[in-house]
Amino acid sequence: MPTRISRREFLRRSALVAAGLPGAGDLLVACTGSPPTRREARALLPRPDRPVTWPIHDDNPPIGSDLPIERGGTLRVYEWRRYLSKSVLDEFARLYRRYDVHVAAESFESRDAALARMAEPNADFDVFLPTVDQIGQLVNARLLRPLNHDHLPNLRSLWPQFRGPGGPFYDQDLRYTIPYTVFSSGIGWRTDLVAKSDAPPALDVPWNVMWDRTYRGKVGIYDDYREALSMALLRDGVTDVNTADPVALARAERSLAEMAAAVDVELTTEGAYEGLPTGEFALHQAWSGDMLSAIRWGHARRLGTVSALEYWWPTDGSGVVGCDLIAICSRGRNPVLAHAFLNHLLDSDVALRNFAWNGYQPPVNDATPEMLFGPRSPWRGSVPDRLRYAVMTPGEFERGEFLLGLDPATDAEWMGQWDLFRSGL
Repeated sequence: MPTRISRREFLRRSALVAAGLPGAGDLLVACTGSPPTRREARALLPRPDRPVTWPIHDDNPPIGSDLPIERGGTLRVYEWRRYLSKSVLDEFARLYRRYDVHVAAESFESRDAALARMAEPNADFDVFLPTVDQIGQLVNARLLRPLNHDHLPNLRSLWPQFRGPGGPFYDQDLRYTIPYTVFSSGIGWRTDLVAKSDAPPALDVPWNVMWDRTYRGKVGIYDDYREALSMALLRDGVTDVNTADPVALARAERSLAEMAAAVDVELTTEGAYEGLPTGEFALHQAWSGDMLSAIRWGHARRLGTVSALEYWWPTDGSGVVGCDLIAICSRGRNPVLAHAFLNHLLDSDVALRNFAWNGYQPPVNDATPEMLFGPRSPWRGSVPDRLRYAVMTPGEFERGEFLLGLDPATDAEWMGQWDLFRSGL
């Protein structure tokens, strides 16, 4: 499985790089020779109310529409560890064997390492898996190739908010990226270890179960400042999970300190999908994809604990959601083949098989609760009924709140509160 915490570690780094601050491994300076302007730095932080259409630069145009697949090429994919099914990669190579193509995947577990590798002169990858807050850096550094939608007919398979007019706020018109997976952030628990009356659906404030002394020594949260503090903010009734309010953030830190005192909370990287199946934890902060990963990668099926796993997250619009992306690299030697690969991942059957392998939901029309749990669905049973809330509808995703990159001053406030919390453990 990908190291899920590492996938979020980029947030602070991204904010620093966006501002061109020294000591942050400034990707833009490394690639372009100069830091971004203040206006460019602001553009690197898109918001739902401030959507961004990334520029297409004259020195980095999209490929033409009538180009053939490159023959004899090796598609180089740079991915999170075990985030793409090998069978999906092998199937793609078989589909295009008449062109004598091959697929080679290289993986990373740290966002910092990935950015550094992408900036190397010999990093001629064809495909990369960035995240929302990285797009601006990569576009301005000319490391992503603009997409030609003529080569991506399977875009029609995406949820409406991605393929509709304008497209997503973070990459209007999908100029550089397509969505790969979506996920929510909530609570996972063991129904055989947590009383039904204590479980999130039974509580007026579902987050309170994470502070319940009854489960002392059996509660875990992600070792991630944005995820942990945002959970405390939501419990305190603050729905702006990207807030710059120092009072709200200080209160969130105190809430986490109260949690630590009450339940002796453990900070983990893999507790949601590994510790819940084994019973190490009765409760754990969880990404929806980690709960579904627990079935396969956490060995819940082998351990016989799948039926005891359950998941909750706020679907009222206050819940945290996220989206991992996939893009084509400008230095790649096989841009037409790379487009064909992205189109392959957008095929509903391929997307669903990949979903069954890695546990993270693709935002394609056939990957919705209605389709997966419907009485006539061929995929019925692929997701246990108890974990149906780990599968989002397009509407739930649309209402959710992203943890987005912060300006340096706000990020420093968040990090200061997180450091204060950790120092008291």
